[in-house]
Amino acid sequence: MIRHPGLGSLGQSILRLGIARFGKRLHLDQSGSISIATVFSFILLTMVLGMLMNIGRHTDRKIKIQNAADAATLSGSTFIARSMNTLAFTNHLLCDVFALTAYLREARDRNSEAMTPEILDHWNRMSGEFTDAPHRKFSDLAQGIPRKTPLEADLIEAFSDQNAAVSENLLPVMEQILEYEMIPEFQRALVLATPSLATQAANEIAARHGPVGRGLYAEEAMSARMWQTSGSAFEPIRPSGLSQMPVADPIHDFTNYQPNYFRTGVRERQEMANWYLRILNNKMLKDFDQLAKMSQFSNLWRGFTRAQLKHLLEVEYPDRNIPYQIRQFDWSDQRVIEADYMFVGVAYWKPMQERMPGLFNNPMQGDQLAFAQAQLYIPRARLVQDIRLPPEEQIFRFPVPQHRDLMNQNWTTQLVPATAAAIPTILQTAPGNTSITPPNLGGLSVEEFRRLNTH
Repeated sequence: MIRHPGLGSLGQSILRLGIARFGKRLHLDQSGSISIATVFSFILLTMVLGMLMNIGRHTDRKIKIQNAADAATLSGSTFIARSMNTLAFTNHLLCDVFALTAYLREARDRNSEAMTPEILDHWNRMSGEFTDAPHRKFSDLAQGIPRKTPLEADLIEAFSDQNAAVSENLLPVMEQILEYEMIPEFQRALVLATPSLATQAANEIAARHGPVGRGLYAEEAMSARMWQTSGSAFEPIRPSGLSQMPVADPIHDFTNYQPNYFRTGVRERQEMANWYLRILNNKMLKDFDQLAKMSQFSNLWRGFTRAQLKHLLEVEYPDRNIPYQIRQFDWSDQRVIEADYMFVGVAYWKPMQERMPGLFNNPMQGDQLAFAQAQLYIPRARLVQDIRLPPEEQIFRFPVPQHRDLMNQNWTTQLVPATAAAIPTILQTAPGNTSITPPNLGGLSVEEFRRLNTH
């Protein structure tokens, strides 16, 4: 019962009647219902818009982080391939230094020059024997030999003086390079630095792929790490003490791994050093081989330089300055190739801030990540065409070295399907010294992961 203390019975009746009529009109009145429906529609549309924005941003981030993982993995493995080529180049350089040192030592000692006067004197004494020769071709030698021997003597003296001057300045440098083992020390430093530099290169490439935004929606840049397919972080030294690079130090790994590395390195050094010495001598002695054969200076020089090189290799440095070696294995064994010549790169990104964090939540626990796998290899010779050749011979494979060792400077890399069994472990392992929180895959097995993996 509705009562008002200030009204009488008539007033109370009128009040009740007015309230009843108002209630009836309010019940039948439809004005304003569109406004209420519009409010709820706007709320629903705002929710849908927020959902679509989040889906689009998640999709965009997924594409960006996968591109970053591909680029970072390729960049990191490319750095490793370049380090392999640098090791091959310095192996050649080491052998070249041995050859050049032997050459310069002969230039300093001038042993060949000391023996040529006696040879030329014998020619001069023998020239008289051709004076009465019945054939003019031989009789002309009686006067031609005495005219030729002084010219060859002058050529020998000029050649020896020039090389002795070069040796005076350059030989000490070459001998110090060998004495202090500068090239092997550089190679060891390169092998130790490559894992860190490869990871740094991958991390820098990933950071450039991830926009950090501005203001309220600013995000942290992406990062990346390089891993071995065994699940270990790509670091300078393995727990076993060996490098994680697929190479072997023939000196320090001699007793720890396989002595065959040392023997192979000694053989390669001898072959390559003699090859470089032969090229150098052929280039420098071209005039003697063609125009000054009487003195036998070129043969003497070649003999003495080979003796100098043999002394360097077998007496002075029999167990030092040995070229780096490739890690030996059977190329037909895919498991070994995966273990030593394949690498996994992972890109990490902090979770994004949702547009409506109170309404939409990311169920993923941990940072967002993507991965890729790369392999080092020696590429197959490319097909080329030479229209100058007969039609049936115009298309052929360009000859490039195919031997898989550290005398080949053609190492390269490419992305391959990510099939390493340790990838689930890698994805759930946090890189050291970072704030990255890896996801928990809930005990996902390798077989289950491979069914889900699309890389």
